[in-house]
Amino acid sequence: MEEALLAGLTLHVADLARSLEFYKRLPGAKVVVHRPDEFAMLRIGNGRLGLLQAKLPTGFHIEFETPNLNSLYEELRMAGIEPESPPQEKEWGEMDFRVVDPDGNIVEFGTMRETIRTGPHR
Repeated sequence: MEEALLAGLTLHVADLARSLEFYKRLPGAKVVVHRPDEFAMLRIGNGRLGLLQAKLPTGFHIEFETPNLNSLYEELRMAGIEPESPPQEKEWGEMDFRVVDPDGNIVEFGTMRETIRTGPHR
């Protein structure tokens, strides 16, 4: 069975700028991605905290990383959990897919290229 490691959480926020100002004051928090009015990611210790601008905040989504995304995708499907789509590469380099839990929360599974974790983003 493929292992999935908890990597971070993403909060859906009403005002990205306000939330980013708040969370970047946490001790040790470092902004690693910032796309104004859209998304920000902070590295806090070994974890990530994402802030996603949402018209209507809908709770959160939880993120898991795995070294073998395609294998995990197939295992979830065989277990009766149907992802929204197969794994897809995002424009910022992340490869992921997601499912929605019974309460509407997003559960995202992915792998990230090392440059995305530390690379330059506006």
